[in-house]
Amino acid sequence: MDAAWHHVAICVKDMDRALGFYRDLLGFEVDWERDHYSGEAFSKVVGLPGADARVVMLKGYGGRVELFQYYSHEGEDRGSKKQCDTGITHMAFNVKNVQELYERLSKAGVEFNCPPQNLRPGVWGTYMKDPEGVTIEVVQYD
Repeated sequence: MDAAWHHVAICVKDMDRALGFYRDLLGFEVDWERDHYSGEAFSKVVGLPGADARVVMLKGYGGRVELFQYYSHEGEDRGSKKQCDTGITHMAFNVKNVQELYERLSKAGVEFNCPPQNLRPGVWGTYMKDPEGVTIEVVQYD
């Protein structure tokens, strides 16, 4: 298969709150945004008849995060997962200064598991939660 990684998608309850986190706090840039993204093709792809959503594609940290807020369907709140649960448990961003990011985001009220830890020589990291409870690892490689 000739393919490359493109993005991870997160369904959110409150797009403005999510943008406040990913764009304003983490520094992602809006690549594109569509309000009331709908139509037969979109509904078929996402498997939701009559799908209608606000979709924002963000870019940063060498990748993309796509945020969806559905107007047409109400999803289940799956809550946060433990890292030992099966399935996707977190996504990770490689950052230049994890301690500085930790201090700035902590002051803004972001929930972390702990301050950055020395995981092995030259590697510092910690986990935090986004406004929807998605676990994000921030890791610094010296």
